[in-house]
Amino acid sequence: MALFVLITVTNSYALPGDKLVYTLHDSVTKAVKKDIPGAAIAIIIDGQIRLLRGYGVKKIGGKNRVTSGTVFPLASISKTFASAVTSVLVDKGMIDWDTYVVPYLETVEFSDPSQGSIITLRHILSHTTGLVPQAYSDLLEQNVSYAKIRRRIPQIDFVCSPGDCYGYQNVVYNLSAEMLELASGHDYDVLVKEHLLIPLKMQHASVGFDAFKASKNRVEPHVKVKSGWAAVKPEPYYYRVPAAAGLNASAQDLAKWMLAHLGHNPSVLRPSSLTIMHKAHIRANQSRYRAKLSNVYYGLGWRTFDYQGITGFVHHGGWVKGIRTEMLFNPLTQTGMVFLTNCETKFAREIVLDFLLLYKKHIYNSEKF
Repeated sequence: MALFVLITVTNSYALPGDKLVYTLHDSVTKAVKKDIPGAAIAIIIDGQIRLLRGYGVKKIGGKNRVTSGTVFPLASISKTFASAVTSVLVDKGMIDWDTYVVPYLETVEFSDPSQGSIITLRHILSHTTGLVPQAYSDLLEQNVSYAKIRRRIPQIDFVCSPGDCYGYQNVVYNLSAEMLELASGHDYDVLVKEHLLIPLKMQHASVGFDAFKASKNRVEPHVKVKSGWAAVKPEPYYYRVPAAAGLNASAQDLAKWMLAHLGHNPSVLRPSSLTIMHKAHIRANQSRYRAKLSNVYYGLGWRTFDYQGITGFVHHGGWVKGIRTEMLFNPLTQTGMVFLTNCETKFAREIVLDFLLLYKKHIYNSEKF
């Protein structure tokens, strides 16, 4: 994929959305010069890639530049791949969205067997199992193995009946990977590669911690210290739940991923599957953006929301130690943005809101919806 960089020397904008592109490019450029170590961005407007490039450095103090092909851990954007690979197996008749977790996974038990007996794959992918939110994510960060944590699932209490409330999960979300492995007879990483990464030609994308470390063009995570930012070693913790946080990819890869979710690769992701994944399933919280967004729901691996009367946004973000990731788009206008950065910065939140404001002004109003 070619590198798309738009450079302007005047204040005139010839194409719809140019102002959005130039403004966000300038914003990221200033953020990197002022504060953050590095970042990568992709912007698609009307189904066309209009900006695709990297900024800053892969490691603070170093000279290796971030490019559009530089690999980042995707953190929770990985959940969008879990729902997508599920859709592929559903289309092949190998499993169903509403397959019950028990007894499909023979070794899984829940604290309330009657409630647990109605949990389905759809409940897992929409965070509606009814279990206490973020169950045992803290143990992942304490370097406890997934196998040991999984044995504690019967100790997780129910806060509502399955399907009745939203409760974000990481450990429990990974039960989806186990179900897909059982249905297909292949490891989860193989499923993702063969059904998504390879056919979509996401050449820098991979699954797993070892794959991230093996990448020659990857970022180093950074955390805030008194003097600014400090590079830290990438942690393996969340890679232990690959359906929840196991993917790595570049801005180039996620541009292709967005185009697939905009319907440009129906042989990989069927329109009917996209409708199911992007459909609002359960009202969710979105505390970081609460003042700006409305009708925030969770679909299958994706969040959905409205912004100041504009409907149809699809979004997911990710956050692991030293990394922030954001991806959002609106299928109606075939427009969206990917933002990846190698530090824990509030700018990742701010650029989402900036994109939405610019979208309303230059995309939505120009199209006169």
